[in-house]
Amino acid sequence: MNPETTSIPLVPTLDSIVARSTPDHAFATKWAADVLRTAMTEGALDPGTKLSEAALAQQLGISRNTLRQAFTALESEHLMTRVPNRGVFVATPGKKQIHELFTLRLALESGAIDLISAGEKPILRRIIEQSKVHRASGSVSGMAGANQDFHRELVRLSGSERLNTLMVSALAEMRLLFHSMVAVPDFHSPFVEKNEHLMHLLEAGDKYEAHVYLRDYLASSAAYFADRV
Repeated sequence: MNPETTSIPLVPTLDSIVARSTPDHAFATKWAADVLRTAMTEGALDPGTKLSEAALAQQLGISRNTLRQAFTALESEHLMTRVPNRGVFVATPGKKQIHELFTLRLALESGAIDLISAGEKPILRRIIEQSKVHRASGSVSGMAGANQDFHRELVRLSGSERLNTLMVSALAEMRLLFHSMVAVPDFHSPFVEKNEHLMHLLEAGDKYEAHVYLRDYLASSAAYFADRV
């Protein structure tokens, strides 16, 4: 089975992401950074991609100065790299970045666990069911996307806008890591059960076990990626 077989395109184009919203002149820099971050999160911009300032400014319909400011914001989030005399590139995470990224994720998701009340979590259940459908059809990008969705919604359930903002940036970095695993179905498949188990712990209100499970879950993932860069 083709691992990417699906009736719905799971990886959007940059143009389709741009078309989702209209830039407000007063907030054009933030809008451009949001668009590019979303493009990384959803797989439309791959790690190592060189970004042409002139072409991208035209594609986004903004000035080159505004785009440069957006680049600077994304550099501070470790999502882009500026190479002297070569230009700006989508970041390719190394060992140090992987360690820091998973340390950040542990802090964010642990903080969210402390704030989430017990009880059924319909949004997490829907994502788990979607991930099972993607696994059954052999869609690697579908499984990866559902995994991203699960952890994003977990943090969103905390009700903290600041935690959520930080998590959006962290998940954009995660997508850059997942790019190298796009053709490895066995890597993504276990996350379906791992996320489901974490969901059950949250629903039961077992915060201690949820913390322990999350720490081990993220530690094993970090070690896996670090061994492959």
